[in-house]
Amino acid sequence: MPPFWKYERKDKVISGRGSVDAKGSVAVQIIAANNLLADKQIHPDDVSFLFVVGEEVGGDGMQKANDLNLKPKTILFGEPTEGKLASGHKGMLGFKLHAKGKAAHSGYPWLGLSANEVIVSALAALMELGQSLPKDEKFGMTTINLGKIQGGVAHNVVAESAEALIAVRIAQGTPATMKNETINTVNTAVAKFLRDGQVPTDIVDIEFSGEGYSPVDIDADVPGFESIIVNYGTDIPNLKQTVDGQKRYLYGPGTILVAHSDHEALTEDQLTGAVDGYEKLILHALSKKSSNGHPYKESL
Repeated sequence: MPPFWKYERKDKVISGRGSVDAKGSVAVQIIAANNLLADKQIHPDDVSFLFVVGEEVGGDGMQKANDLNLKPKTILFGEPTEGKLASGHKGMLGFKLHAKGKAAHSGYPWLGLSANEVIVSALAALMELGQSLPKDEKFGMTTINLGKIQGGVAHNVVAESAEALIAVRIAQGTPATMKNETINTVNTAVAKFLRDGQVPTDIVDIEFSGEGYSPVDIDADVPGFESIIVNYGTDIPNLKQTVDGQKRYLYGPGTILVAHSDHEALTEDQLTGAVDGYEKLILHALSKKSSNGHPYKESL
């Protein structure tokens, strides 16, 4: 997927899609484990890797991994966290609106029903709803993103159908509450387009992408690391907790602020720094000391 990877030797910068989100984390995880194995600070049975597909589109890979019945005491999830430990991230709810209209000649719009007008009205109401959604001291504001909007076939035709893809980053509350808010808001906005005998669901379908999840608290108790709150979602809520007291850390090189862009990039220094960070996290989880004798944790 473009832009493709390249290495700028002068500035020691690696750029390209996925260099930060999240192949950078994959690379440093492997290097960190290999370093500790080579130095005989850990045993091959101490660490396992699990790489999954589908994190950006519903988490199917991680959900399937639950069938493996894994029982790790500690899990290190790789995402760009600027070399800090993430102490939490917002919840997520995704959905699609599909508006159904009636095609007609644009010179006689009263003979049809514009799906574009319906969906624009519904989206405007959702954006107003976003201004009144609850805030949280830790996670900040709940935000609504209109990710994709499309509809109609031509400028001179009353649109017969339209759809929009929306993502809600939940700072407080539950996906179930957000679903109810969405349904009520959309139905109220669509009501003005109703004709005799029609109900809102005759005009708009709301299709939710899975169950969604609430804000996620993450462990960030390792000495020597700064902490950060991130607004993006991860696969953490898709993996069932199979061990009491299981620790879950979110850590990786680079910043999310350049991810999903044509200027996604990170430096060699960010990568090497994250290697050192992962080594410390692994030793911390295993209650071991570094090669210089410094204890990262006295007991797990």
